[in-house]
Amino acid sequence: MSSSVTDALVESDATGLLVQWSLEGDDPGVDIGVGPTPEAIDHVHALTAEAGRRSARIDDPGPGTGRHFVSVAPRGGGGALVAAERRVAFEGVTNFRDLGGYPTAGGGRTRWGRVFRSDALHRFTPEDRRRYDALGLSAVYDLRNDEERDRHPNPFPSIEMTLLSRPADEPLPADRADRQDAAAGEQMLREMYGGMLAHAGPTFGRLLGGLAEPGRLPAVIHCTGGKDRTGMTAALLLELLGVSRQQVLDDYELTSRYRLREHQMESFEGMLAAGMAPEAAAAVLGAPRWTMAGALEELDDTYGGIDAYLTGPAGMAAATLEALRTELVV
Repeated sequence: MSSSVTDALVESDATGLLVQWSLEGDDPGVDIGVGPTPEAIDHVHALTAEAGRRSARIDDPGPGTGRHFVSVAPRGGGGALVAAERRVAFEGVTNFRDLGGYPTAGGGRTRWGRVFRSDALHRFTPEDRRRYDALGLSAVYDLRNDEERDRHPNPFPSIEMTLLSRPADEPLPADRADRQDAAAGEQMLREMYGGMLAHAGPTFGRLLGGLAEPGRLPAVIHCTGGKDRTGMTAALLLELLGVSRQQVLDDYELTSRYRLREHQMESFEGMLAAGMAPEAAAAVLGAPRWTMAGALEELDDTYGGIDAYLTGPAGMAAATLEALRTELVV
C-alpha cells in the first residue's frame, strides 16, 4: 500500500523547528525539506527520518526575517504535505495566525500565507515590522470601532469595517450591570456572536467579497484581541472553505493559547471601569468553545448554513463564494 502524509504540525522555539506528522499506508520513513514559501519546489532537504518516527527536529532552519515552511514526503514517493507554524511570532503582537493548512471537505487544504487573523497591530516593534513586511501583505482589514482606532491607530493604511453586534443606536441591555459572574460573561459572548450574525451580514459580505478582488491577497483581518470580531469572520471564512466544524472551533480556541491575561490588561481594566465584575470580565476575554459552537449552530438553524447566509444576509453572489474557494483551497 502506498503511503501518504495525512497531517503535519510545525512549532518553533529559540533554537529550531519541531516537526510532527502522521502517515497512512506503508511507512518508508520521510524526507523533510524547509524553505521560505509554501511551494515544496523551493525547499531544500533538511533531514531524513527513518521508518517508525513521527517527529524530528530541524536545528538550523536557515536565516531570514520571513517564515519557514516545511515539506514532509514519504521516502520513495507518495502523498506529501507542506506545513508551517500557525502562529507568526512577533514581539508585540501575540495572536497573529495563518488560516492555511486546514483540511477541507473536498480533499484539499486551505492555502498557507493567504489570509491571516490577528489582534491589534499598533503594538509592532521595529523588528516586528521587518517580519511583517516580509509577509508581503496586500490588504489589512481593521474591524475595530472609531474609538479604538483613534486610541491606537494602525501603523499603515487599512480597510476599516466596523462589525456591529447590535444596531448602532441600541443601548446595552438594562440588566447588563447585574450580570456579574463568569457564566454571565460567557453568555455575553454568545449573544455578541449571534448579534453579529444578525446585524453585520452586509459587512461580512463586503469583507469576504473583498478578499476575492484582484490585489487583495495576502490579507490580514484584525480587531483588538483577534478573538471575537476577527474570530467570527474567520469562522465564516473557514466554514465557506469546507473546513470541519471541529477544526473551526479549534481555531477559535487557539486565542486562549496565544493571548494571555497580561496581553489583555487594557481591555480587562476597561471592563472593570465600566462596572463589570472581574469574574465576568475574565470570561469575556476567554474563548469558551461553546459560545462559538452555539453561534455556528445558529448559522445552520436560523440562516440555513454558510452558503445561504453569505448569499442572503451578507449579500454575496454565489460566483464570489466559488471564487474564494478556488483561490483559497489547494
